[in-house]
Parts: sequence; C-alpha cells; structure tokens
Amino acid sequence: MNQAFGFAVLVGILTGIVVGQPIEKSGNCPTLERETPTDVKWGSIFSIKPNPASEFPSGTIQKSIAAEKSINCIKTQEGLKVQLWASEKSQGNPLYLQHFTFDERGRLWAVEPKSYPNIIRTASGTTSDQKFVGGLDRIVIMEDTDGDHVMDKMKVFVSGLNLPQAIEVVNGGIVVAMAPYVVFYPNVNDSAGPAQILFSGMGVNGNYDTHGGINSLMYGLDNWIYGHTGYNSCKTNNIDCGGGKMWRFQHTALGHAKTVFQVWSAGPANAHGIGQMEDGQLFQTGATGTPHILHAAVQGAATQALDIRTSNAGSPKGAVYPITGDRYLWEGSTGKNDQGWYVSTPSTAISGMEFYTARLFPQKYWDRMGFVCEGASKLCNMDSMVVTTKSNTTGSTWQAVRLPGPDRSNIFASTDAWVAPLQTKTGPDGALWVLDWNNYLFLHNPAGPSGAGNAWINELRVKTTNRIYRIVPTDGKVDPVINLTNATEDVLVNTLSSSNMFWRLTAQRLLLAKGYTTSLGTKLQDILDKDKSVDVLGNNPRVVHVIWTLHGLGQFDTDAARWNPILAKLLQHPAWGVRRNALKAMPRTTVSAQAISDKCSVNDLHGHVRLQALVALGEISSKPAELKTIWNTFANIDGTATAATTASGLTAAATQPCSPVLDSITSLSIKYIPEARVGLKFTQRAGNFILHPNGNLVSGKLTLFDLRGHAVFSSEYESVGAHWSRQEANGLKEPVYGYEFRGVDGSNMHGKISNFSNF
Repeated sequence: MNQAFGFAVLVGILTGIVVGQPIEKSGNCPTLERETPTDVKWGSIFSIKPNPASEFPSGTIQKSIAAEKSINCIKTQEGLKVQLWASEKSQGNPLYLQHFTFDERGRLWAVEPKSYPNIIRTASGTTSDQKFVGGLDRIVIMEDTDGDHVMDKMKVFVSGLNLPQAIEVVNGGIVVAMAPYVVFYPNVNDSAGPAQILFSGMGVNGNYDTHGGINSLMYGLDNWIYGHTGYNSCKTNNIDCGGGKMWRFQHTALGHAKTVFQVWSAGPANAHGIGQMEDGQLFQTGATGTPHILHAAVQGAATQALDIRTSNAGSPKGAVYPITGDRYLWEGSTGKNDQGWYVSTPSTAISGMEFYTARLFPQKYWDRMGFVCEGASKLCNMDSMVVTTKSNTTGSTWQAVRLPGPDRSNIFASTDAWVAPLQTKTGPDGALWVLDWNNYLFLHNPAGPSGAGNAWINELRVKTTNRIYRIVPTDGKVDPVINLTNATEDVLVNTLSSSNMFWRLTAQRLLLAKGYTTSLGTKLQDILDKDKSVDVLGNNPRVVHVIWTLHGLGQFDTDAARWNPILAKLLQHPAWGVRRNALKAMPRTTVSAQAISDKCSVNDLHGHVRLQALVALGEISSKPAELKTIWNTFANIDGTATAATTASGLTAAATQPCSPVLDSITSLSIKYIPEARVGLKFTQRAGNFILHPNGNLVSGKLTLFDLRGHAVFSSEYESVGAHWSRQEANGLKEPVYGYEFRGVDGSNMHGKISNFSNF
C-alpha cells in the first residue's frame, strides 16, 4: 500500500470508531404464522394459484415479521454472515427503496418511489402529465455517522418526484432515471439544485407501464453512464432504445466534452440490471422468463448479448434454488429438482446484477462471482464465471456456472416469504450490500384488477418495510470507509491502487472533475511506464483505471504524440486486462492500427484481447496492408468474434503469423536474467542479449525473432573453441522476443525472452 492511500485509510479508521453493533442472527427462524387477508379473497388476490397448491393452506398468507426476527430466516454462504444496516425502524422512517448507490463519502443514496407500480400520481391522487414534479416520491441520503455499521441518519435530497427508478452519483450531483426522462440534479449542500432534463421520451408506453420503464443506472469504467429499458418503448435523440436495450450516454451537463447517446446492446426483452467486471466487461439480466445473465460482449449487435448460463444436471437452464415454497411465480413451477427444491423456469422476477469487486471476501468471489436477485423466490443467486475453454485462450466470452442446490448457489436466501431482495452492490466497506424490498406481493402485473399504468392493485403491496443488509465475513471485519470529498490530486492518484473497485472508480471520476494538470500527467505516465504487475485474475486494476482517467481527460486525442507510444507498449503488458483496455481506449487512428499490427494484438493469446483488437480495427477506417498477412485465425469457440472479424476487414488466414504474446511472464521484478537452456547460456539486460560460450553446446545457429516472426539477430556457434560469431545483440526495443537454436546434430530448442526495461 502506498503512503498516501495508507494515510487515507488511517483517517478512515480514526474517524470510524465503532461504538455499537449491527443486528445479526440471534437464533433459529421463528415460527412463521399465517393469516387470512382482510377485505379481499384468495381468488381476487391471485389468478395464478401457487403451484403446487398443496404447499399452502388455502386462502392464507404468511404474516409479516420484524427485521430483527426476519434476519434469523436468512442464509448466506459459509464463511460469511448477514448484518442489518437499516430497516423501517431506523430513525422511525418507513422505507420503500428501489435502487441505491454510494457517493465519495461512502454514503448510500436511494430512490424511494412510493407511487410504484401505479402510473404517476400526485399527492392529491390525480394523475399528472408525466412531468417529474408534484409526485409522491423522493431521493434520500442514508449514512452511518458513528461508525457502528448501522444507519443513523437519513436526509431527503429531493421530494415531489414521479417514479424515480434508478440513481447514480456523478460529478456535481446525481443522475436519475425517471421515465420518460433522464434527469440531472446538482448537489447543493446535499439538497437538489434545479433539475435539468438530459434525455426524454424514454421507457414509456401508451399507458406508462411502470414495470417496463428505464432502470439500472451505472457509472462505467469507460466514463459513460449506462442504463436499461424494460419492455417499454424508448426513443431519444432519434435513437430506438426500447424493448430491453442497454444504452449509455455522456452529457455536457456532467462535464463531458459533448452530449452523446448510444445503444450498447439489444439485451433481453425485459432487462433489469447491469453488471460490470473490474476490466469493464458488461453483463445484463432479464426480469421475466428470460436469461438471467448475458454477456454484452460487443457494442451494437443483438447477437452479442450472449446467454452464458449453463445447465445443471436435473434442473432447467437458469434454475433458481429457493429455500421457501411460499412463492408466487409468473410461470408457475416445474416441480422438484434432484435436490428436492422447487425451481422456476428459467427465472421469474430477476433484477439487479453485480460482481464482487473488493477483496474482503475469499478469493473465489473476486470479480468472478455474478450475483442476481430473484425477489419472488426470496433469494439472490450467484454464478461462477469461467472462461469458455480449459486452455484459457480460445473463448472470448464466459460461462456462468451454477452450483446446484440452495446451500451452494445462493449468496442470500430466506424462508421468510416477505423477504424480496431487489439489488446487490459491493459497498465502500468491502461488504456486499443487499436491498430487501420486503414485499409479499413482488410481482407487478400478472393478474387483475389492473389500475393505471397496467399495475396490479393489491393491498398486500406494502410500502413501508424495506430493509438493507450487509454480507460480511464471519469475523465481522470490514474495510474502513474513507472520504474523498476534498481529496488532493495525490490522494486520488494513490486511491487508484485501492483493493476496492468502488474507490478506484470514484477516484477516477473525481480526477476528471479536477481536470488535467502537468503534474497529474507525470504521475499517471510513471504508473504506466513502471507498473507491470499482474493479479491472480490476469489484470492490473490500477493501470486500467489510469488508462481510463487519461482517456476521460482527453489526453489520448490532445497529446497523441506523447501517449501513442505508451499505449502501443501496453498492448504487450503482462496483464491481459490491461491489453484489452488499452485497445478499447486508444484513438481510432491509423497510428493505432499500425500499433495493433506491430504488436500482433489480433493474435494475442487471450481471446478477450483478440476480440477487442478486432473491434478496434473495425472502428478504424485506414489499416496497414500487412495486417492481412500476419493475422492468424483463432477459433473462438463461443462465436463472439464473428461479427467483429468481419468488421475488422481481416478476411484471410495468416501466411506469416506472428507469435501470440505470453499471457504471463515470471520474475517480472528481475532486471538481470541469467538463463541456461540445455547448454544454451545467455544474459539479458537493458535491451542487450549477450551470449556466453559453453563447452557442452553443439555447433549450430541461434536466431532471435520479433513477435511478427522477423529475424532480428543471428549468430553461429562453433563448439570447437566455444566461439560465437556474434556475441551480443544490441538495441532490442520490444518487450518480448522469441529465440531458436538449431544444432548441427538435429537438436532444436526455442523459447521466449522478456526485455523488461522496454515494457
């Protein structure tokens, strides 16, 4: 840990003194009593009866229980436990939260759409004209001020809204998805400044179906704001963004250079939830009867939103594993699976999407465990993300592997029928936060009677009992929460080294707000020049965030002469996550295309990097002719690269393929490397390759090759007298070279050398 970031952490520790304890499991789940609903009969509540009906006493529902009792009914994975952070009893405030995020102080911001799921209504009960004023809804700021891991302060940021359904913190304020608008509210001392409509015409049908609106705002690694549309129509800036599409935007009101709106991926028909890995790869979820994890691998094409789920023996693809039978499902049930649990096919009310992007949990969770919530089934399930080939080189997407049974496949599940998890999110403290909507009636509109907005009107839709839980290690330890509100440039740069992506991304965002300085450029370049480390996932998150900080500041375009050579070197960084992001971020120019050619990125060992190289070339109009002669067709077994290959202009297999870049290189910190390969002895340092005589080596010829297969040095060896015709190769500029020695006795040895000083 560097000194500045360590100081920031120390400040968090000193200011976050623990003075109390959050509520945890105190015993077994209590007896869950049942009752007959008042004023309504069973048939008018549910036109689709529970399946199998024998699991339920006719005409009764489970009684609601308090949060301190309900937590005893929740299960999580071994080595983890659940803590209650906020409930309807916190500060005496009823809660009806639907989406939340965090700010640079670690505070939680949430939308509170009490009108949901009905059409927009004013306080007097009349329908408004779909403006975002005069409604019942609000946005709140929640925080733990005394460090006891329990919410003790809640402030209303803005009220009088109409159906806000998603929120994200940006520089200067917040962005809110509030169909038919995306709205920006400046933050003026934690109160909303005058609203500014960024985009309109979004997420609406003739009846303003509130379930199919716009949702899931998320700040992307690439400094775009991403969002989803459900099944409603959507058209803004003459772009069709409806019917489940994932879209993204930048806007001058948010400090971007220009206003742009784009569709990223077609997605499922009823999209709700966007997940982002630490290297920026994006995933989608579908709410109803649709795939619960899709990889949005390439921008634009519908075929690139790939269903990456895998089937489990004895259960349908995408199955959920509830631990309670008290569920009311759109599709009904397929019966019991081989574990004896009822499953829906393939999902019923999926929402939210998150990867665990901190390091507080065990390593198996790090950036490779995808969480999605299934509120109707009272759980949040998890899928382990694995590459699509055992060799880790062929596929350019993922497989989402479910471990069968509720004890292994759920990160959060309850036998309390009122528990209805809606969203998970990696928090600033390294915990996994879960929003429990706490509604017996989770579904929106499968049955009548319907009201305005195609909503199912029912007295069981409670709007006062939301809870917020934190999943933490069993020892209760969490990371300190820091405050970056007034952080200096040095602190923000050092925070790019945080083990938690939330803080890295927040520091990146705040650096963009400060703007470019000469000193900042020097610090960021120093990181790109020197940090060649690789984590266990094949990534270097600090370098990746530096890339996107410079990109967001416009440096790759405004000072191309400085940064183009650095980006070219990053195409051979040992971390595949860095290589992939360098390809995404580099300018779409002929210079970049030449770098992709020179560094052989289209033949990278890692499929995700190869795919991004093809995408980049497809977006560059002028490409070097020699690309077609060095391109080697890799068989991407998942088919992701088909469209990207066509767009890239590379249509012929290689006649002179270059060697793929090594995916990992050992001993990265060593600058002076003696080697002995079956009698071959050499040292390598500072761009020089020095051969040493060895009496055990047979006569023969040694050749060095660059990554495009071109010979750059050769030397003849005579065993009699142990003499090399050329002893030293000078001026080696590339980071990786291949060598081959052919002996007169027919022996042949080859390998790669790493020129660390030129990384």
